[in-house]
Amino acid sequence: MQLLVRFIVVLITVVPFLSGCANFGKQTGVGAEMAQTPITKNPSGKVFPGKFIWHELLTPDPLLAGKFYEELFGWQIDYQGEYALVRNGDKLIAGIIKVEPPNDRPRKGVWIPSASVADVDVAVERVKDNGGLILKGPADMGQRGRAVLISDPQRADLVLLSAKGGDPADVEPAIGDWLWDEIWTDDPDNIEAFYATVLGYDQMVSGGNYNVFIHKGKWRAGLRHVQNGRENMLWVPVVRVANPSVTVQRAKELGGAVWVAPDEAPGRGNTALISDTTGALLLIQRWPPKPSAGE
Repeated sequence: MQLLVRFIVVLITVVPFLSGCANFGKQTGVGAEMAQTPITKNPSGKVFPGKFIWHELLTPDPLLAGKFYEELFGWQIDYQGEYALVRNGDKLIAGIIKVEPPNDRPRKGVWIPSASVADVDVAVERVKDNGGLILKGPADMGQRGRAVLISDPQRADLVLLSAKGGDPADVEPAIGDWLWDEIWTDDPDNIEAFYATVLGYDQMVSGGNYNVFIHKGKWRAGLRHVQNGRENMLWVPVVRVANPSVTVQRAKELGGAVWVAPDEAPGRGNTALISDTTGALLLIQRWPPKPSAGE
């Protein structure tokens, strides 16, 4: 219960909802640079529906946020033009977009993930038929593929992407790679049905307050049950780390915030909830988990 309360505090105080990215789908400025950037150098030629294949950080201060991630995870960030590219080693993993605060009001950063779909236009109709909203697009994004920015029935934002050349192949995430993505919701039954329809998940594994979306035997995403904290919910990405305790200490030293420390989270010290220097929320996780003493 204590952990659920902490999640609610985060939902109320941290999470901004952007009502779409103003540059999404435009073939000038950021939109043009996004369109020139494929999500992988080695597309598989295959589509893995429901797999999370890209992430974008929308932030008022890309340089401030970027320095945090470079120091925390060892990411390399290329700031050419208006759209920064993020690599972990030689692997493309994310983009960074500057989002100006509206009417001089403070705005925190947010990670927006992209999930794979075979046909964006079919997915758009499923979104509309099942209580979601179309925020931007669909749009042809050049080397990126075809994409649409949506909001689910609880107004969590997500990009649906049909990647040009196919999705990245399934490989074990390295330290510093994206390990997972999970949706936070206080209406798990309806949100489960929405994503099963839109993203094609064919199985759900349930365990207490946490469920797992599966497609053709592959675990693709999580669903975390939270109590109602605000009108909007969100998707939260997870980065694989070697030692969550060391990582949260470094995050604090770099100016980030620790919302749920490893010893407060489920998983016996293997997970923590942090935010970067511009307020963007993410989870860190040791995988495989380290067993507790006596196990």
